[in-house]
Amino acid sequence: MMPTHASTDEELKNQVIRKALAGDTAGAKQTASEIADKRYLRDAWQMMLFVESERGNVPAVKDTILSCPDPSLLASHFYLELPQLFIKAGDRSGAIEIAKAMGNAGILPLIGIAAHLAQDGEMAGAHDALSHIEDEDLKAMILRKVIAYQPKIQRLDGLHRLGDQAADTDSLAA
Repeated sequence: MMPTHASTDEELKNQVIRKALAGDTAGAKQTASEIADKRYLRDAWQMMLFVESERGNVPAVKDTILSCPDPSLLASHFYLELPQLFIKAGDRSGAIEIAKAMGNAGILPLIGIAAHLAQDGEMAGAHDALSHIEDEDLKAMILRKVIAYQPKIQRLDGLHRLGDQAADTDSLAA
């Protein structure tokens, strides 16, 4: 009879990564549940999240966040920047959904989304992002900042347009 070999946590983490890359999210999560060492467990969950984010799969990203047994396993710079990746890719609703799934950790990303949208002149989107923040005082303060910032953006856009027109008339072909 062959002795059974208990997989080490590192081997289990590597199995999680292989399964996640192969698209077997359920299998990856099941294997991750067998990891005892928190360091390897953290690596496994963060890699599952990274793989789904690279695929641009908002529902899978949200599911990974919500199904993680300990939110501290996901805490990282990448995790906090995740909604910004989606907003920069043009998926405003996905970015907001992900930030909301992050719970309290999603407040800063929601503020970042609002700032990004305000900078692009999308005030309705900025208001939408801020509407998901429960702290009314914080929401009001950020909204005041966003509104105060908006006229500056419009003035700068006007200056850029004037500068572009001047550049057109200064052409060598004229």
